[in-house]
Amino acid sequence: MLDLVVNIGEGDTDAALIRNALALANGQQAFLTGLQLVANRSPLAEATTSSDDIEEREISAMARRDWWMQQCSEAGVAGAWEVRRGVHVDALAKRSQLADFLISRLRISDPDAPAGFDEVTRALFAPSSPMLLVPDTWQGELNARRIVIAWNGSSTAARAVKAALPLLQKAAAVHVLDGESSGLSGISVPPIPLYEWLQRHDVDAQWESFQGEPDAGRNLQQRASQLDADLLVLGAWGRSRITELILGGATRWLLEHASLPLFLTR
Repeated sequence: MLDLVVNIGEGDTDAALIRNALALANGQQAFLTGLQLVANRSPLAEATTSSDDIEEREISAMARRDWWMQQCSEAGVAGAWEVRRGVHVDALAKRSQLADFLISRLRISDPDAPAGFDEVTRALFAPSSPMLLVPDTWQGELNARRIVIAWNGSSTAARAVKAALPLLQKAAAVHVLDGESSGLSGISVPPIPLYEWLQRHDVDAQWESFQGEPDAGRNLQQRASQLDADLLVLGAWGRSRITELILGGATRWLLEHASLPLFLTR
């Protein structure tokens, strides 16, 4: 059984994210934990936020358990409700580590949270599980029936595909956009045999060569839209090991402009 976690914000009750997470869990026969963080924005916030205020928010969050369990019952999903207190990025990343993947909202509509600086993206680049990010501007259904894989032959892309395997196996259609360069025979590392791996795991994928540069993120999304995809699987890439805030071009563009859900890992 898949073990999923959905990141629920304070005040969320009937948000599209919650409905879609429950529908996906039902379709995958997965266990779904609703997670609400009572978070300090930074370690310094402990000194500026009263303990009474934090405790009140924690009590209020815990009181939502019955509401959440009712949502799970109505959706035919086995689930649990958790409240965790701490720095948002650290708490979210740490809890996600026991999940097969984390479902969270991607705030496309918030100009004050550019990619790499918002809490969810920073958690992705911390030690965490893969994430399924749903744009807050997206109006579709999260059923993962038509999945596009953005493949560049990297280890991050391979990890993303492996983590998404349960979704790929139940999808009605899987398309691979193959942008891997061939390299130099005898010098470059041999390519990962993705086609054969998918076949062994009963994923019958359609394959096409993809030349995304120079605007890879936009071109990936455009092709995924043409294929009527409802999920794009890719490896999130950071240019720097020193900081998770410096993202690769395609990753940054998609995190800022995505019009469909993204399944990412790093």
